[in-house]
Amino acid sequence: MTDYELKHYQEGFIENQVKIGTEVCKGWQLFGQTNAERLKEVYSQPEFDPETRLYCFKGEEMVGFLTTSILPEKVEDKTIGNLSPPMVLEGHDEAKDLLITKAVETLKAKGANILRTYANDTWGEYQEIAERLQFKHIRDTAYIVGQNVKSLEIKEDTTAVLSYDKERDLDELVGIFIKELGMTEEQARQNFDVIEKSEGILGHYVIRDDEKIVARTYAAKTADLPEVYVGYIHATEEKYRLQLIAKIVDLCKEQEIDELRALLFGGMVAKLDEYEKMGFAKISSSSMYEKEI
Repeated sequence: MTDYELKHYQEGFIENQVKIGTEVCKGWQLFGQTNAERLKEVYSQPEFDPETRLYCFKGEEMVGFLTTSILPEKVEDKTIGNLSPPMVLEGHDEAKDLLITKAVETLKAKGANILRTYANDTWGEYQEIAERLQFKHIRDTAYIVGQNVKSLEIKEDTTAVLSYDKERDLDELVGIFIKELGMTEEQARQNFDVIEKSEGILGHYVIRDDEKIVARTYAAKTADLPEVYVGYIHATEEKYRLQLIAKIVDLCKEQEIDELRALLFGGMVAKLDEYEKMGFAKISSSSMYEKEI
């Protein structure tokens, strides 16, 4: 007999969901709690299925929740059910297993043949939970890498580094991203649109030689974090790469920030070795796991 009770989504649950999610994932990387306004928008859509959101209560207190989903398109004639990590307050470990067990039953009842989940080094014990439940590691999906700016001794001339100009640079950069990162044209253009609209961009840069782009990156700062994130570093030669990094180091010093980070995802995952050669060390990794049911 358990003191916990599971419920599907009901109106009035969102505020506590956000509070729990914010508390649980405050030290996590590559995962953040969606705000209440966005959740209300999503949960009010006609296609939203309340059974895909599970909540655990002890008495009147919500102590955890878990979200699931069914991928709209089949993969190799298989229906994929996504399972998120359980977001559970400290002291309620039993709720994690209860939520996962019920979530698996729910996805199976909705026709899922394969369960898929993701885990990161910083997500508490969830990586171990996935392995205990006999999920199979499929592939790494993202890395955060970093280094301390004080350790860099780069004195390259940065006068050749230009600020990004959409009219001049966009089409050429789209072609580079298609070739180097395996993006579609739509994905590449969307990527640069997101950068253009993002807050916290400290600078977006290119280097040109003989009227061709030979290097490119950007730097951004996330509010309240003492880190500068650098975008994909494209460079046809080492000298151009050093010029870009020198520019980024200057920005870090202006911001009085010592930690330089990069998020490698999508086609950038395969570039891990290149970043390690630039002095970046892997800080955390995210992986995809699957299990047939």
